[in-house]
Amino acid sequence: MNTHLGWQPPPGWVPVPGCPHSPPRWTFWSRNEAAWQRMARPYLRRARRSASLGVIALLGGIVVTTAGVLQPVLPPLFSPIEQSPVLRVLAGGLILAALLQLTQARASSRRIQDALLVNVREGAERVRIQSDREHYEQYLRSNGDD
Repeated sequence: MNTHLGWQPPPGWVPVPGCPHSPPRWTFWSRNEAAWQRMARPYLRRARRSASLGVIALLGGIVVTTAGVLQPVLPPLFSPIEQSPVLRVLAGGLILAALLQLTQARASSRRIQDALLVNVREGAERVRIQSDREHYEQYLRSNGDD
């Protein structure tokens, strides 16, 4: 039930008498990856765009570096790609910047997903409290105890 998302039972809790107790730190709910990805997609868009730019920059740096290394064996069509020492340093810097970009995008994605999980659990707690209140009020009305 949605009202129990992320609920962690207290130590020794059992659903019904005679059942084994729940394992330590067991969570009532775990995420469905397909549904989670659909829900998280809008929040992760910026981190994914950052990762895509990092991949493009990494590939660009690798292509420039590889072209310089392979220049002696490249066909004459590619001979204008002569690589100066400055270009090699720039390509190396581009590769390092791209790796840093990818690392930051991954860390950002993790932070966003952790925050979303906390939000889901807190939201479920609010829904549970509201649901319990509504059910109790309905119970009182059905017994004529307004």
